[in-house]
Amino acid sequence: MLFTSRDRLSQRDFGLAIFLFSIAVLFVGGLLAYVVVRTSMAQTSQPINLVIPPILWLSTALLILGSITIHRSLYYVRLEKQQQFRNCLNLTFLLGGAFFVIQTLGLMNVLSQHGELLLSLDPAQDSYRYLSSYGMLFAFVLLHAVHFIVAFCVLGYVIYKAYLYEYDHEYHWGVHACSVVWHFLGVIWICMLLLFCFVG
Repeated sequence: MLFTSRDRLSQRDFGLAIFLFSIAVLFVGGLLAYVVVRTSMAQTSQPINLVIPPILWLSTALLILGSITIHRSLYYVRLEKQQQFRNCLNLTFLLGGAFFVIQTLGLMNVLSQHGELLLSLDPAQDSYRYLSSYGMLFAFVLLHAVHFIVAFCVLGYVIYKAYLYEYDHEYHWGVHACSVVWHFLGVIWICMLLLFCFVG
């Protein structure tokens, strides 16, 4: 059976959807487990809340700007405006690099806070809950880092192909996929940030 280009694109979209769905399920499962542990800890005599470093808000702004610029790159390639298309991709790459550096510093601060709180606890009481909470927080950070690195590498590959003029108004699925992954990354991070703000 012969497949048309439209069929192949549909298969790629389906594969991308399955990939993102699996990440979403993993994230939601971890989120719910984290909420359960943290809310049960709130009932103890020593409630503990994390202080959100201000630089995490800056990294959030950079990620949102990156989502805007990569969306603009998709808009420009559909219009065959190759120079503007590549400029937006390059800007997204720079914003992504700045986001990674700033957010790494911010999340290291959050993990450090959590570690200091664990050391101050009485091992005979509820320290196992805080340890579970720290483990889930570390898993969240690690999963988010892996997700970002994958998205960043995909973006780099898309930029490479863009300079080879392999994208145009007819074929730009790679740009579309990169844009979807980047937006998804933004949603995941905002959910994590809200989790830190309201649950601790």
